[in-house]
Amino acid sequence: MRTEKVMTSIFILAIVAKLFNIPGHSILLILSSVTISILYFPLAFYFFSDKSLKNQNIAFSIIGGMALAIIPNGILFKVMFWPGAQIQLVFSFILTLILFVITLILKRNCKEDLKAYYKNYLTRIVFWLILGVTFFLVSNSTLINMQHHNDPELARLKIRAFENPSNIEYDMALQNYYRKLDSLEIVNNQQK
Repeated sequence: MRTEKVMTSIFILAIVAKLFNIPGHSILLILSSVTISILYFPLAFYFFSDKSLKNQNIAFSIIGGMALAIIPNGILFKVMFWPGAQIQLVFSFILTLILFVITLILKRNCKEDLKAYYKNYLTRIVFWLILGVTFFLVSNSTLINMQHHNDPELARLKIRAFENPSNIEYDMALQNYYRKLDSLEIVNNQQK
């Protein structure tokens, strides 16, 4: 449980660091996302059950872990602007919503010793579903504007190149702007 909370906290902090363009955000974001996915997919039964394997539905835990393992990766792909984010998020939402409804039904009819298990299950489903839906609904241009809030020209060029990937002129304009920034940085370092 503590490992899960720590990795989730690091994941959220890495997202914030990415949005504010703080150095080191990428490695933290990737490592925390992968770690959360590994914790959820094969080890979900451990985290959902409060470490008691008797009081749970192991197959249901593994399926839930699979669904929850996809959401952090979908968010990672979204904030890194990698292809495949939308499909990961949509697939995990569908699976997670189905599991949410099934869990509500099972929780009503379960024995007293399974109440804590279903409560833990629902808590994680709701948390990751809200986080995933939030990033699904936020546009890529909004994320780019947040990340480059101190350089609106770079944000404009990135959005234009991102929204028109087949337009070579937009990509060249973005690359030229990066070269200009690099040359300014070199000149500033030489003057020091």
